Amino acid sequence: MKSCNLTVLIALSSPLALAGQSTLPEHHAPSVSPDGKLLAYTESQGNTTTVWVANSDGSNARQLASAGAGRPRWVTNDQLQVNGLDADSGRVFLIGIDGIGRRAAAAVIGRAPLLSPRGNLVAYMSGPWTSTALMIAKPDGSAAHKIAGGNATAWNHAWRPDGKLIAYTYGEATKDPSSRVPLQVHVVAPDGTGDRAVTQVTADEGSAQTPAWSPDGKQLAIQVSARGRPAHVWIVDLTDGQVRKLNAHTEPYLDEAPAWFPDGKQLAYQSNRSGRMEVWVMNVDGTNAHHITGR
Repeated sequence: MKSCNLTVLIALSSPLALAGQSTLPEHHAPSVSPDGKLLAYTESQGNTTTVWVANSDGSNARQLASAGAGRPRWVTNDQLQVNGLDADSGRVFLIGIDGIGRRAAAAVIGRAPLLSPRGNLVAYMSGPWTSTALMIAKPDGSAAHKIAGGNATAWNHAWRPDGKLIAYTYGEATKDPSSRVPLQVHVVAPDGTGDRAVTQVTADEGSAQTPAWSPDGKQLAIQVSARGRPAHVWIVDLTDGQVRKLNAHTEPYLDEAPAWFPDGKQLAYQSNRSGRMEVWVMNVDGTNAHHITGR
């Protein structure tokens, strides 16, 4: 997309958009603008979720989308992609970061639609949570076809910056409720070929999910988490398979939903280290972690 504008993508049906019931707002699912100057994120309070944008240091925060929006993703400088909830969960709207100019951009029969970098395709989820399929279609919903999941579960999809691969969370189907089969991150081409696991996280560590592509497409930032245990952000190098855990801790903190800065030197993520979920930033080596919302 050869444009000097920036666009944010906001997916509303992800579980990450669901906040705890708190009297104070919590902040989730950050996304960094292509020039690194702005952050978009969701604010949740009770059952209400809204979309906000702030400077990358947290200053000048302002609400952009009303109740029912969440999980922002940038595409161009001055627009947001907003997905509806409930009956509108498969619809995509573009809206300016000044909050005006809303227009329809895509409609599919599914959830969490995410436009490709060129805007000519949309990836989305279809089916029940226990057997979700990852689907591809044109923005008008035509030519829809499954590329992953269905028997197993596929979600948390993310396009590589060049649009040639999609990373997603893969969940192996099991009928044993006591089974500890961890989730893994896979990559697959938009035509469904080349599906492969890029993580081998053990059950002792947790499950790998919510992949985010580095700007050069050579690394993935992921979260590794398990119910009742700490969650960490990890980086997976796709060229040599090396992985590293960032800002390791044994406290019951949840570091989740990473997003890259465009220079590849920092990550934004959500964490409850301050006592409630807020947006944090750290270097890619795990140093200098600090929260930028809720201060």
